[in-house]
Amino acid sequence: MPQLKLVAELRGHEDRVWQVSWDPSGTRLASCSGDKSARVWSAIAGASFFTSTADMEVDGNRSSLASTWQCLDVIDNAHKRTVRSVAFEPTRGRAIATASFDGTTAIWEKTDESADSYECVATLEGHENEAKCVAWAPSGQLLATCGRDKSVWIWESTGEGDFDCISVLMEHTQDVKMVLWHPKQELLASFSYDDTIRVWKEDDDDWVSAATISGHTSTVWGGTFSPEGEYLASVSDDRTVRVWAQNAVQQGSGSEEGFYYRPDASYRCVAVVPDSVHSRAIYSVSWCASVAAGEQSAKNDLGFLATGSGDNSVRILSVSHKDDTAAGDLDVALVSTLENAHGLSDVNCVQWNPKYPGWLATSGDDGVIRIWHLEL
Repeated sequence: MPQLKLVAELRGHEDRVWQVSWDPSGTRLASCSGDKSARVWSAIAGASFFTSTADMEVDGNRSSLASTWQCLDVIDNAHKRTVRSVAFEPTRGRAIATASFDGTTAIWEKTDESADSYECVATLEGHENEAKCVAWAPSGQLLATCGRDKSVWIWESTGEGDFDCISVLMEHTQDVKMVLWHPKQELLASFSYDDTIRVWKEDDDDWVSAATISGHTSTVWGGTFSPEGEYLASVSDDRTVRVWAQNAVQQGSGSEEGFYYRPDASYRCVAVVPDSVHSRAIYSVSWCASVAAGEQSAKNDLGFLATGSGDNSVRILSVSHKDDTAAGDLDVALVSTLENAHGLSDVNCVQWNPKYPGWLATSGDDGVIRIWHLEL
């Protein structure tokens, strides 16, 4: 039975930690907090931490759990309120974006290529109040932000730390909790207090709502794409996990399969994890590929979902194709339960490592970041 083994604890924030973000190499982690700061962390051993630590026996005491990671930089001189979201630039990881309850988004770059410190090179202003999330497009050229003002903003990098706002999207009727880019193309999803997900696509030099996805019965806190982008999983205050795919299109259309934009696209739910899995709202979800590194994974294996909840727990769910249906539905099954992952505190964020399958970072209201390894 799969289970999560705790291998490291990262302490230093003085308030709840809202979000964590891995860099593209999977060896550094950024975090952000109610203490108005972001921090950048790294494994002291670098990449070898993820190839050797899995077999290491950890005794569980605080000094042992803290000894394998270090804080490289504390970023605390740009925001006046809680830093709610943090994201590494996805191509080289040289830049970091932070979004704050002060309504601004800051862009940070390394002071030089070999340095571990960051300086603020741009501040993006426009949201009327709290900015809730920031996310980079796969190319690193576009940035999306969202906020309590019900809006989604899309920004374009013009070089040298400059960004221009190219679109303001106002179709949501309540707070927008999260924005998320498709891993393979410039397609954006947004998740809202209005219980819906919207899919956005550029059209004739403007951004438009290509689809509205409904099904949750309460606030949609966030989502995650499958590693190749075929599916979108979402989590909600209704305590369910839903997985979405695009409806089948006419054969021979020449379109790619998967969760891609097509004119008049529509989406359907292909799996629902019932509200019995968590007893309170699910705040975060992350999807990783099959953990069976170096082996031929089962044909139907679509990897694992991790969820973090207000019930203080983390759940691991296996995802696979159903053998007995031609409809394209998925099986999503609970395979591991971790109670009190952050003591008696909410689990605010779960993030699988993008380069080392089976490595999970979590953050919570206890102000701690924890690194886990999924043992099969």
